[in-house]
Amino acid sequence: MLQAGHCKPNVFTFNTLIKGFCMIGNNIAAIQLLRKMEEGGCEPNTVSYNTIIHSLCKDTLIDEAFNLFSEMISRGIAPTVVTYTSLIQGVCNIRQWKQATALLNEMVSQGIFPDIHTFNVLVDTLCKEGMVVEAETVVETMIQRDIEPDVITYNSLMDGYCLQGEMDEAKHVFHLMVSKGSLVNVRSCNILINGYCKQKKTDEASKIFQEMTCWELVPDTITFNTLIDGFYKAGRIQEAEKLFSEMQDCGQLPAVQTYNIIVDGLCNNQQLSTVLELLRDMEGNKLELDIVVYNTIIEGLCKAGKMDSAIDLFSGLSSKHPQPDVWTHKIMILGFCKGGLLSEAEKLFTEMKEKGCSPNGCTYNTVIRGFMNNSETSRAMELIQEMRERGFSADTSTLHLIVGLSSKDTVDPVLLAWLKDSV
Repeated sequence: MLQAGHCKPNVFTFNTLIKGFCMIGNNIAAIQLLRKMEEGGCEPNTVSYNTIIHSLCKDTLIDEAFNLFSEMISRGIAPTVVTYTSLIQGVCNIRQWKQATALLNEMVSQGIFPDIHTFNVLVDTLCKEGMVVEAETVVETMIQRDIEPDVITYNSLMDGYCLQGEMDEAKHVFHLMVSKGSLVNVRSCNILINGYCKQKKTDEASKIFQEMTCWELVPDTITFNTLIDGFYKAGRIQEAEKLFSEMQDCGQLPAVQTYNIIVDGLCNNQQLSTVLELLRDMEGNKLELDIVVYNTIIEGLCKAGKMDSAIDLFSGLSSKHPQPDVWTHKIMILGFCKGGLLSEAEKLFTEMKEKGCSPNGCTYNTVIRGFMNNSETSRAMELIQEMRERGFSADTSTLHLIVGLSSKDTVDPVLLAWLKDSV
């Protein structure tokens, strides 16, 4: 268009491109396009600014968003409810409650009244922060302003109660949604099922699952994953396996996350032979497994004291994809330390550095505790000093062991002071 010259891009053309860049998270390109509009004599409008401000807030680039907001006002472009809602969402995401309140008050003082989206942002944020009572107050304010809460409002409120373990209140909100007709959706059911599963009330969760057909709702992958995980955590292995089969019969293809849940459930229920058989089947079917699956199985084997099997599985990863990560090495090091195999633990710790898989703070704390629990205090002190030089901190468990040694005058007082300050 620019090269041809006979068809000049207008504000709609630019706004379409700006929206495209923002959708793929390229805020820099979107802002550059905004500047190009000005250079070409095409005046940006409210949509131009709102689109970029929303994208910046979503990416928690709040200062940049407010800079554009100020520029917008200085150019005489009036902010809208969309502008303020984006900014309120942005400051809520970084827990700046006072700023959110100030924006809300400023918005109203400008004669711009909150809409359903603004209220939903507030309700959702308050619920995620455990402030469900305050969220209820916001819902009451909505109703007073003749703004009818929608499925997003009620889902947020129900999720807030579930996070607090207040399942009776969550169920009350759910029944309120049911009474309003078409408000309940799959996400509503998923929230309540998850809440019950977290409380190990799998019968209640299963009941909601069964009732979904009454509301003409089709369970999705999240529904199945949540309930399968709940059954495993409650030790109901047969029900979990039956539901997994039902999931496939319904045409819901298991995702990697599904297999992660099954592997974790089997390991936690000491079904290691079953999980190894499942792993062979998954590998045989060329499934794209992530390192989490392997980490879970290796950890299960280490906890069960089956170090030979753990070593075999770990060693086999070197010729496969994915490759072992920091967490894989940490699991193996912990397994070696618990088995008193300190030379193997230190060897693996050294190999990590050589392979470019740098140990993190968690790895250092693990190997330090391993040496201390096996009365290798001098080597533990050397590793503590190395950890300090690398900029990592001791965790509470490590500090507890070191404080126990300090009474025996085996710990450098300067080092002990640093350790206490680092936690």
